[in-house]
Amino acid sequence: MPASKKTTTAKTVEPVETVVAASQETVDQVVKAGTEAATKSVEKAVEVSQEQVAAAVKAGGDAFEAYEDAVSYGKDNFDAVLKASTVFTKGIQAMNKEVFAIMQTSFEDNASVTKKVFACTSVQDVVALHTDLVQDSYEKALDQSKKFTDMSVKLTEDAAVPLTKRVNVTVEKFAKPLAA
Repeated sequence: MPASKKTTTAKTVEPVETVVAASQETVDQVVKAGTEAATKSVEKAVEVSQEQVAAAVKAGGDAFEAYEDAVSYGKDNFDAVLKASTVFTKGIQAMNKEVFAIMQTSFEDNASVTKKVFACTSVQDVVALHTDLVQDSYEKALDQSKKFTDMSVKLTEDAAVPLTKRVNVTVEKFAKPLAA
């Protein structure tokens, strides 16, 4: 190679190396700035995410607490209805037993009355027996009616107790925020 070409090549290479070095420095600065910006962005995103997660956890905790309250409230209401139904069912069973006892007694009384009617020897005996039967039947009907009324009232009162308690809890629960 001639000397002039070497000088030209050396002169050309030097500015290229300077440009490459400057470009490398610029690229390094851009990469460094980009990395710093990206790092700051990631740090900011992580910080915001942590704040959002904390807020979501708090809101979720509040919602979960409200959900637990609602579930507990619903369960307590169901338990009250179940208890009232149980009391009512037992009361109806007791009343049915009473009806069957009355029916059994009535059949026995009817058998006894039939024997007494056949034992009567005169119309006067039949009329006297009939009068006694009417009076006895009337007294029994009054006694049985009073007994069923008392049983019904007691059954209604007993079955209403669990429901009344739940109504009171509900009124108290909703009245507290209004009073505050």
